[in-house]
Order: sequence, then structure tokens, then C-alpha cells
Amino acid sequence: MIPRVLVIVAWFSTVCIAQIPQQTLRPAQENAPQTGSSSTPYRLSIGAYILAKAGVNTAVAKGRMTDVNINSLPDFGVSVFAPFQAGGRLGIGLDLGYATYTYINKPLTAANDDNTIVEQYSYVNIFPHLNLSGIVLGVNLGLSPRGHGKSQSGRTMPLTTDPNRTELSSDELSTLVEVRIGGNFPIWEHSTGHLNLYLMAGYALSRVYSDYKTYRYSWDDNISPSASNNPRPASLAVGLAYYFRVPLTQ
Repeated sequence: MIPRVLVIVAWFSTVCIAQIPQQTLRPAQENAPQTGSSSTPYRLSIGAYILAKAGVNTAVAKGRMTDVNINSLPDFGVSVFAPFQAGGRLGIGLDLGYATYTYINKPLTAANDDNTIVEQYSYVNIFPHLNLSGIVLGVNLGLSPRGHGKSQSGRTMPLTTDPNRTELSSDELSTLVEVRIGGNFPIWEHSTGHLNLYLMAGYALSRVYSDYKTYRYSWDDNISPSASNNPRPASLAVGLAYYFRVPLTQ
């Protein structure tokens, strides 16, 4: 009985082996994936961006109103994208640059060029984010703030209750914490790099002034200051970014 079983097993094994493609029977070294030019190297994308941006204030005192204003100075900086795997479009990014937020502040009635104020606040920004096949999502931090205001007629306007403080610094202003969502999509590609369309919408989670009572326009109808009137800018930016591909593996 046992010899007969062995004969059947041997016959079955011979038939199965005969069905296996011959190349899979070669040594493991011959079947290992080829490295070098045939594999996808891991590359970082490192470049620069420039964005035109418009903004509006989402926290306005009673008796005042806001309007959209376009920055006179574009946002700019350097940008890095690191994919999770070689050749992938999912990864993490980091932008380092200079960001400006602006909006128009004017009275609800009888507005003119002399009492319509353009407020502008600038920051050194650090923006870590996720990049999900071109969809960008993250939290931006704005450091070392500076600010000033000018009327549309060109006069320098104090933004705090101290009329002598026309140029504001981190003494009056707080660190910006802003949630951002947007897109960073290639529109032209080359073997060494790619040009991207960069879109970004932002909404501040923090308030502009460290002490809302010092902000001249936190006073409702000049009656009493309110923390809810401490400015909270929202913005929309569009521009271009160019990235060089930097291989880290061959």
C-alpha cells in the first residue's frame, strides 16, 4: 500500500513541477528585482513659490465693515515635498516664507478714501502640511509679526489706541495660527523639475492682536471693547511654484 501511495505522490509532483514556468526555477539571485536605472529612485522636490493673495476680516466691530483687499506684496518662499515612497504623489511638505494678510476696514456709513483703512500684517511663516496627490492640508504658523495701516488716500493711520504707534511689532501682535487647504498641481514637467499651480485658502484660528483692548477698532460704536472684534483674517492665494527633483537614491 505504501509503495503505491509513494508512486502516486511522485507522479503528482512531477506533473505539478512540469506546469511551473521554467524561469521561476532559476536561482533566487537571477530572479531578484533589478536595481539601478530600471528602479524608481527616491526624489525630494525642492523649489520656490510666489503667490498673489487677497484677504478679508471675519471679525468686525459694530458700526464698521470689511471688504476684500489684494496684497501689494506677494507671498513668497521656499517649498519642499517628500513623498512617502519613491515615485509617489502622497507625502508631506514644508513651506518657509514671508506671508502678508490684508483687508479693508471702513465705517458702515459715509465711507470715503480718508476713513477707509487698508490694514496689513506680515509674518515669517512655517507651513507643514500633507500633500495628497496635489491636495494640500495643514496648519500655518506666522512668527515675528509686523503691521501697519494706511487710508486709501495714502495717509498713515494708527491701528491701536496709541496714536503714536503707526508701525506695529510682536509687542502688540500675536503669533498667527492658521488652517490652510488648497492645491499644488503640476502644469508642466521636465526630467529635472516641474512647474506647479499653487492655490491656497486660509482661515486664522488665532486673533491678530495680543490684547484686543489696544486695537482701535475692537470698540463697538466707540462704546466698549470686545474680544470678538479682535481681527481674524481669511485669505485666498494663487500663484506658481517651481520644484527641482533631487534624487536621494540611484
